[in-house]
Amino acid sequence: MKNESWLAKLDQTECPDSTYTKAKPPLVFSSAEGSQIWDVEGQAYIDLCAGFGVMALGHNSPEIQELFRAQLESPRAPMVHGMGDVYPSEAKIMFIQELLALMPVHLKRAALSLTGSQAVEIALKTCLLYKPQGDFICFQGSYHGLDLGVLPLTSRRDFKDPFGSWLPQGRVVELPYHCERHEIEKAIAGMPHGLAGIFVEPIQGRAGIRPSDPSWLPMLRDVCDQEDGLLVFDEVFTGMGRIGTLTSSFEVHADLICLGKALGGGFPLSACIGTEEAFQRWPQSSGEAIHTGTFFGHPLSCRMGVSVLRRMSEDRLWERSKSLGKEAVDYLSSQLANQEAVKAVRGTGLMLGIEFEKAGEGAALMNELRAKGVIALASGEHGESLSMTPALTIKKDLLWEAFDRIIAHIQDR
Repeated sequence: MKNESWLAKLDQTECPDSTYTKAKPPLVFSSAEGSQIWDVEGQAYIDLCAGFGVMALGHNSPEIQELFRAQLESPRAPMVHGMGDVYPSEAKIMFIQELLALMPVHLKRAALSLTGSQAVEIALKTCLLYKPQGDFICFQGSYHGLDLGVLPLTSRRDFKDPFGSWLPQGRVVELPYHCERHEIEKAIAGMPHGLAGIFVEPIQGRAGIRPSDPSWLPMLRDVCDQEDGLLVFDEVFTGMGRIGTLTSSFEVHADLICLGKALGGGFPLSACIGTEEAFQRWPQSSGEAIHTGTFFGHPLSCRMGVSVLRRMSEDRLWERSKSLGKEAVDYLSSQLANQEAVKAVRGTGLMLGIEFEKAGEGAALMNELRAKGVIALASGEHGESLSMTPALTIKKDLLWEAFDRIIAHIQDR
């Protein structure tokens, strides 16, 4: 069956907002290996998205294969599900211990969930327990998820306006990314009960791979110390080696960090990790957790998470991401230097972006590149950028082959 036929079936059955089915050429995934994907018609693509950064170890990684083999060959029946907030699995306990062992020493506790939005919601609730009446600061271009609890922290109006009647008003102040300190202090001065928390992405991904200035995050840390608010790094996209470090909190101490995407190696797994002081605002469970979910701490996800952490640590994949990313930015910059349509090439680690002068160019290029066998993603408020977040394990020659296809296509347009 062809791509178009599969999409026609989806059009008839799925919520109309869930999947964009009108893109040309059409694409429906069938299988994947490493950094290559095949569609239902057998066409191969070089994957520069890695499932929004989820597949940091590549598709069908040895870790995934080993997980399923071990489950099938175990002399004991495999634990597929537990009762995580009542009777935890050994996999959950092992994962939390190994995760915290890789984190900065000031981060002492973790709460698990399934998605990035859920990890951000745990951080949001922690801030509310810390200062119940306090208000929040986020930044233009931010993306912190689409669940109702965290939606006020996400910048784009087209995501929020349809549900505005349900969203709280006046608790979140949105400021420009890279704003000056006096702008933040002015916003806090207008908060009747003070600052509960600042939510920030160290690099904005969905906004077009926009890095923060080296002095800006330390300034946010200082403001939070001054105002007794919590600093929250949303590193769902940037964490776990994507930008050359497991977390930006090694350099600037956040009170809470949110991890997801790559954390589970393709399985749904996320975490909010924080200081002892922040997490001690949560009550001790008396048998009924005030924040939990049926699948939180899922044993299979946690076992895969342990494998991801060990592979990251053994191969120091964040170092490969940092060095290969620098080479990538240098190469793309040199090859596209004379292209008038290109405004900038940016990147930190293997979080790479090409910004174009014209709105919509990134979105157009995303579609055109599928015909060239390359999967990349449009980004930026107006679709003006093309983002690339390949697997941290991608072979350099395959990555450069994809770059050369992109460069040639831009030059020929």
